[in-house]
Amino acid sequence: MTTIVIVLVIYFAAMVGIGWYGRKRSRNFETYLNMGRSGGIILLMGGAIGGQIGNGFVVGGAAEGAAVGLAGCAYGLACALSLVITGIFLNDFIYKGGYMSMADYTVQRYNNVVPGTIYDLSTALSSIGLCAGQLMAGKALFEALGLNGTVGVIVIALVVFLYSQLSGLWGAFATSVVQTVIIAIGLIGTTAVLLAKGAVGEMQTAISSGALGAASLNFSGMSAAGFAGMMLPLILGMVTDQPSYQRINSAKSAKASKWACFLSALVMVPLALMPAFVGSYGSFTYGAAGSDAFFVVILNELPTIVSALIIAAVLAAVMSTIDCGVITMSTCLTRDIWQGALKKTPSEAQLKKITLGINIAFIGISAILALVSSSILNVLNNSYAFLAAACFVPFVGGVAWKKGNAKGAVAASLVGVLTVLVSWTGVSFPIPTIFPIIPSAVAYIIVSLATQKEKVAA
Repeated sequence: MTTIVIVLVIYFAAMVGIGWYGRKRSRNFETYLNMGRSGGIILLMGGAIGGQIGNGFVVGGAAEGAAVGLAGCAYGLACALSLVITGIFLNDFIYKGGYMSMADYTVQRYNNVVPGTIYDLSTALSSIGLCAGQLMAGKALFEALGLNGTVGVIVIALVVFLYSQLSGLWGAFATSVVQTVIIAIGLIGTTAVLLAKGAVGEMQTAISSGALGAASLNFSGMSAAGFAGMMLPLILGMVTDQPSYQRINSAKSAKASKWACFLSALVMVPLALMPAFVGSYGSFTYGAAGSDAFFVVILNELPTIVSALIIAAVLAAVMSTIDCGVITMSTCLTRDIWQGALKKTPSEAQLKKITLGINIAFIGISAILALVSSSILNVLNNSYAFLAAACFVPFVGGVAWKKGNAKGAVAASLVGVLTVLVSWTGVSFPIPTIFPIIPSAVAYIIVSLATQKEKVAA
């Protein structure tokens, strides 16, 4: 435990040190948000992978692996696939349009600030939920190690706040590069140790004797529908993912950003398989389930220093997702709403104060939510569902249908959000993370057509 604590202290200090080193990279508010559009492939890959590999990818992948075998990698593969789709369909659209956020597009498309403001507010609210979910994962990790969970939440939140506040998007991406390397070394190291100890042979022997299901070492543990249900919400969510807009817009070229998407996906595919394998082995050897499937294996099978590194990797996964939320809040609330919709013109000094206040509020509220909530998955799923319901149809409808208008976009957002709120009261819908898109699309079409008829009549 002493070794683990020392490694974590060094890791936290290193993250703050990177933020301090990069403070000159955020000379003003614009460079704080987009690095002056100078991002190279390595930094962009750090942002892309770091934004995807959260607790759900590592610990969640192991928990799924304990339940369904290698098919537990579905979420991780969805993360990789979403980056491929972003590179093919969204990259050039975002970069050449200069869209720092989806609100930039909706203002241009609908000639109205209301749809964009709804997007910004929805993104801000969902970011709080996503940040809280990651902090809850950090709390669970500290408690699994016998440490104080509340202290864990406070320390993680404070460290992320410091390096993000110091160096903005550059700090978030630079620390994500380091965090990605740590995660990769941790997962590869764990898998290598298990393979060297003959884990696969032991499991194959158990499968041959009928003591273990074949799904433990193949993908038969989840049906095609199960894969789709796990992957679709995340893939659809990439359309409205604010960090994707910001990452692509910060690149030095559209080509660099596109290659970063593809290379990141290439890295993430093998990494997605590893937690599922670790979880499957944990279930086989120790009868572990849930988050225990990951931690039981690393604490019992690996040398102390390697275990400490893996635990640092899990915290890296948590922190690399939170820091994206910090920058997102400044973009949506300060840039889009304060400067854009409300047409305020604060000085650089005032922008620094506003950004500081927003980030303190964001981290504080997220930490409080993390401490009072009981289910990580509920917090994360509700956040994704809320954002998709509010923003997916106005964006896709605006791109695909010329007759869509601002009133239709507003109606789509309101109906989508209302559907999500109804589901939270206990009303059951099929595939609840996707279903709200259907009534939202219907409202978009009906209201857009109805208001067009009014315009023609007038």
